[in-house]
Amino acid sequence: MKNLIGVIITIVLITSFASNDRSGIQGTIDPPEGAKRIWAVSGKDTVSIIPAPGSFIMDVKPGSWKLVVEAVLPYKNAERESILVMDGQITDIGLIKLTD
Repeated sequence: MKNLIGVIITIVLITSFASNDRSGIQGTIDPPEGAKRIWAVSGKDTVSIIPAPGSFIMDVKPGSWKLVVEAVLPYKNAERESILVMDGQITDIGLIKLTD
């Protein structure tokens, strides 16, 4: 019985400290295979990811961000300025269309 109570207390503590609040940026890329890497820049903070084909989500701190999509040839890089990310929210920037 003591072990069961200990397990329950442990589960309650872990779930109370685990946070589902993510701050980040998400979007889609067209064409899906066009993005090599995605960069987010805010002041001195820089985050980069290699996106899955067609979509991305990246965790960033709350604040104003610039997003740069590094494209594969023959496509050109794309940028989005002033993306506002709020604490505990994912900002969806929609579709980024890469041109060639």
